[in-house]
Amino acid sequence: MIQTLLTLAIVGLLVAHLWSLTQHYTEPFVNPLDTTPQPVGPNTGKVGLNLNELENPQPFHPLDSGLVDPQREVATPYLDLRSDDQSDVESDDDPRDLPWIASWSAADRFARQGHNCAVKYIKEGRDGTTIITTSKSCEAGMPHTRSDGRVIIPDSIPEPLRAEIIAHELIHVYQRRSPEPWATFYRRNWSFIFHAAPPASMPASVHEARRANPDTFEVPWPCWMGRWWPVPVYTNPKAPALRDAITVWWDDQQRKVLLEPPPTWTAFFGKPAQDEHPHEIAAVMIVAEDTMSEAGRRLMNWWRSGG
Repeated sequence: MIQTLLTLAIVGLLVAHLWSLTQHYTEPFVNPLDTTPQPVGPNTGKVGLNLNELENPQPFHPLDSGLVDPQREVATPYLDLRSDDQSDVESDDDPRDLPWIASWSAADRFARQGHNCAVKYIKEGRDGTTIITTSKSCEAGMPHTRSDGRVIIPDSIPEPLRAEIIAHELIHVYQRRSPEPWATFYRRNWSFIFHAAPPASMPASVHEARRANPDTFEVPWPCWMGRWWPVPVYTNPKAPALRDAITVWWDDQQRKVLLEPPPTWTAFFGKPAQDEHPHEIAAVMIVAEDTMSEAGRRLMNWWRSGG
């Protein structure tokens, strides 16, 4: 009996200790490569995607809805290169980033309010790249690339996870440096073609709810088999957040939005972790050396042959 009571007392102390730890761990690390759909609904604090709202061709206008203060519409709502302890230091946008910033929609700008990309430190990377560690709120803590071989890693990313993440981002650097070979591969082997704009049939509410991606913004509109257009959209277009987005598919033939890719697409590509764009699919597959799907086998054959 005494031994049982002692065991219960020890267990109780451990539980209390663990509970106290959770009260201080208020900012859990989010794996930027984990794109598992997050739960939505009345009990999760997230708003589910309203398909009818997407299909209704009413454009997103946060200024009209009062969600964005016009006085805060500055050139750079998040690319502030000053640290908190450098508030007196003048800072301007890097001219190399201006095309990326100019590509943002009103929803993209809203989703990046309050973000800070203050540079913490810089080091040389592989193949003439530069690895830049920034404040953790930069792009909601998601690593990404920018022009001239810059790889951006928020400082919330633990060191043990950086090697795989940087390998993924290096693929995006190569895609940006040599766009034609990649576009040719996608066209000949994956039946994807890039377009500068969405099809005229796509409702404005769909393309204006689209989440811009710094790794793909130069070739933002891929179309598969001349019919299906994957579009990463904010799950709550009225109050967009970078981490709350899913991929929908615009069927240009039937003129409707699909919440799942066409079955023939899935049969060819499988279920890649990031399906919003061929650049993301390719980066995921190459890092994983994924040959489980026909798309992966074709990609890895091309890549290993020096594609």
